[in-house]
Amino acid sequence: MEMSDLEKIEDQHPELKFYMIDVPNPHYHGHIDGNNVYINENQPELDWLVTALHECVHSDYDYGDLSDGTRFSTKIAERWAIRESRREYNAMLNGKLAN
Repeated sequence: MEMSDLEKIEDQHPELKFYMIDVPNPHYHGHIDGNNVYINENQPELDWLVTALHECVHSDYDYGDLSDGTRFSTKIAERWAIRESRREYNAMLNGKLAN
């Protein structure tokens, strides 16, 4: 049985634990807290993949508290995570994860 795309992401990041959570807010996609990645199960499945990759990028490259979205350093980290996760997602669509 072939792994789902989300399982492939989880397999690439064994140090992280992924949890689906029920957040009835259309603006919430997910977040990472330590080694725990929380993904909003109310979003479409495609969004789960993008969110998982986005949070993996934070895990791999970011340190410190990114909860204050008004800080310039947080904005830079978020922008970079968006672009890097998009690159990872595109590589995934072509049959392999970039890392």
